[in-house]
Amino acid sequence: MKWVTAIIIAALIGGCSLTREAPPVQSYRLDGGEMIGTESTEGCRERVIRIALIEAPQWLEGTAIHYAGTDHRFYRYTLSRWEQSPVQQIQQLIEKSVIESGLFKGVVPYKSLAKNDWLLEVRIEQMLQTIDSKGAGETELMLYAVLVDQYSRRILAQKTFSYRQQNADAGAQSAVRGWSEGVTAFKSALIAWLAEQCETQAGIDRSDVDL
Repeated sequence: MKWVTAIIIAALIGGCSLTREAPPVQSYRLDGGEMIGTESTEGCRERVIRIALIEAPQWLEGTAIHYAGTDHRFYRYTLSRWEQSPVQQIQQLIEKSVIESGLFKGVVPYKSLAKNDWLLEVRIEQMLQTIDSKGAGETELMLYAVLVDQYSRRILAQKTFSYRQQNADAGAQSAVRGWSEGVTAFKSALIAWLAEQCETQAGIDRSDVDL
């Protein structure tokens, strides 16, 4: 019986050595693309803007990458994750874009003690990949922006930005690529929208002086 026991032990040890290691987890970041500079406009040369903390669904505040199936249920990729939550990444990309645009005299983060003239609020309405029954994916990115006058608390402008990207294949890599394209387009559209508000305010200021 001793030799039978020895064979069983050897088989168990050999089996352990053949056990495959779990595949590594892939980490991803959004690629916001290149920034297109904008010449400073008259309406914002003396204004300081504060970037509020982004509002978003709770499931976007972690590092899990989610997708939805045809059953409309949420799932998450087990071997893929964000290096940093998408909320934090988009917050940083917005702040960097507004600074590099050169539109304003100053750009301050939400917790800064500095005084500001305008407040930019952004809310992520949707950021999801949907996979159909054929395995094709579609990414959606929808954000809502509000520009507020800090002193009167009056809403100066508001706009919804929506982007969809069709993908022949699914997967986390495809989803991140689609969202990155959406974020790149959003950054350019946001800066153009802010520049429009600067021009509008410049016209209002000139009218006030004339009166």
